[in-house]
Amino acid sequence: MFNKIKNYVAALLIVTCFVSMIVKAVGGGNTKQIVLSFWGTNLPYQFALEGVAEQYNQMQDEYEVVIDKQDAGNYRIWMGGRLAGGNASDLLATTNVYANTDASNGYLYDLSEALSQPNPYSDSGLAWKDDFSGTYLTQVAYANDTSKFFCVPTSTVSVRIMINTDILQKYNIEIPDESWTFSDYRKICEKLENEGYTAMEIANAKFINYTVSWAIDIMMAQLKYDEVIGYDKNQNGQVETEEIVRAFLDGDDVLNMSKDQDFKEVMQFLKLWSKYWGEGFNSRDDTSENFLRQSVPMMFGGSWSVSGIELTLNNENPEADKTNPYKMFNYISLPFPRLEKNVYIDKDTTFTFTNLKDGLPLQELGEPSGCFCIPKSTVDAGKLEGTLDFLRFFTSPQSAAYMANAAYEIPVTKNVEVNEKMYDFLAPENSESIRMRFNLLNLSDGVAEEYHFKQVQMYLMTGSSSISLSTLCKNVQAKYLEVTELIRDDNDWEW
Repeated sequence: MFNKIKNYVAALLIVTCFVSMIVKAVGGGNTKQIVLSFWGTNLPYQFALEGVAEQYNQMQDEYEVVIDKQDAGNYRIWMGGRLAGGNASDLLATTNVYANTDASNGYLYDLSEALSQPNPYSDSGLAWKDDFSGTYLTQVAYANDTSKFFCVPTSTVSVRIMINTDILQKYNIEIPDESWTFSDYRKICEKLENEGYTAMEIANAKFINYTVSWAIDIMMAQLKYDEVIGYDKNQNGQVETEEIVRAFLDGDDVLNMSKDQDFKEVMQFLKLWSKYWGEGFNSRDDTSENFLRQSVPMMFGGSWSVSGIELTLNNENPEADKTNPYKMFNYISLPFPRLEKNVYIDKDTTFTFTNLKDGLPLQELGEPSGCFCIPKSTVDAGKLEGTLDFLRFFTSPQSAAYMANAAYEIPVTKNVEVNEKMYDFLAPENSESIRMRFNLLNLSDGVAEEYHFKQVQMYLMTGSSSISLSTLCKNVQAKYLEVTELIRDDNDWEW
């Protein structure tokens, strides 16, 4: 399929270049170039972006959208420098954390008024903002003023345990479904471990272990369901920045992670579980490679992994080892297994959660992942009209459907079918969207978030480099207070 996409994109590029030469020769070259910059190594996503750009370029002749891929590791530094210097690309891939910081520095164009107008590329007739599903748009509202929007989402992500079903069938292990519990999961792991496997590896990126943080969030949401619901003061289906700040600073019964029994139990459970993960916190590359080579039957990772898995198993990844082709296998992905009050770990160990209630809804709706913003320098360059028009096209149902199929994305636009490979990654029917992040995300420019990741990493280590649970809780609580007090003071919030 990707060969077709690549051939399609290549053909479009040739045609567009030829047409562009004719237009410039005859009409004087009045086309304005709009540069979209993004980061990443996901080739299907890059091909899909190029395809959307070429579709738009063929529809009109006033603007020419070009796609610019930047190095993933240096993107934020590059992006920040360009924004500060006033020479950023016309449209930038971002995150809501980056957007909050860049908006507060005055670098970004406010999209709020544009979002209140209909999207000309949508048949809904609704305001552009109403074409987004669920709470995905409101999740990227400006932290200091939720009536403002400095970026818009294009896709969402979720984390799952991916399972090589061929290996399970080889050892006569029953394939689980969405109803599985953590005890079910561990019993499957035990059977695989008895066959000599490391049953599961976790796709973290060394210190920046997002998937570990997702696991913490999912477990905390189960244990603290009643409290998380209570934090949603405006009952809009999400816990916003102000509500997180209130949870830590407002009233007598505030959150204190250094004393919170649920948080301590989740971290104790996490450390107990982590001893069964692959050796030494595998990087994303190592984990994916081991899963793809079928040396590891299960991988805990994100929906973003699927495009790479599909490309590689089809031996279409130009960066893969061509001398050692990959063998196709069947796999499924399941949500994080539900916790129980008494969780089976092994034949000698059961872990008990003190406050866990039965029958609670899962809170697993993903967060916006693909987000885009327009720098104010785009306005100064006279390119706002074209850039905004393309951004509307990019977030339309038509483009969302194309991206979902070609790039294995989970779209955030209403009434868009996902690629069949992504069905497993959709939120379960009994899930809810109210979910509080217990890792400092959305509260700062990312520095506090990275601090939290490193603290968790050090806690999960063994030996002299590790820190104790009490130190972890004390350090995380201190950082929460530092960040939330600063946000409260900056916004003059009073309750």
